[in-house]
Amino acid sequence: MAVCLCPELLSDEHLPLDVRLRALRLLEACDGESVGSYTASSGLPHVRQTIAEFIMKRDEGVPAYAKNIFISSGAQRALMVIVKLLSGGEGRLQTGVLIPHPCPHGLLPLLDEAGVMAVPYRLIEEENWAVDLSELERALTTARGRCEPRSAVNHCGQGSIAET
Repeated sequence: MAVCLCPELLSDEHLPLDVRLRALRLLEACDGESVGSYTASSGLPHVRQTIAEFIMKRDEGVPAYAKNIFISSGAQRALMVIVKLLSGGEGRLQTGVLIPHPCPHGLLPLLDEAGVMAVPYRLIEEENWAVDLSELERALTTARGRCEPRSAVNHCGQGSIAET
């Protein structure tokens, strides 16, 4: 990263060649060959492509596409972007998101800030925090009429959102 921020280091032979070449490739992928330039909000295409290739190698050939990768400055920021996209629907009812109970501590304020209604569902502690499908159905049924449930946060507490 230091080489990208101070490109004069590209000619410093004290740095390993692979470091200088990687920094050069990254800089060439940036507009104006500067990491300070503007880029797509989803991240540099070069970096997203590198991530997709890593995922395909890691997952033994399962396809991964750069166009489906979104790079953010952190999980909370990415989650806020996704929640705001989901809540942008039209209709008379507020958007709802199914959330596990207990839930990650930052989730409720994030949903509130996005204007989204939390729809809690209970996890089964005795079964290693498993999800009970009948409990999900209960939460959905209870929510209908009060909000329009459009997604669910996974029960692992990782903040993943799946569209319902």
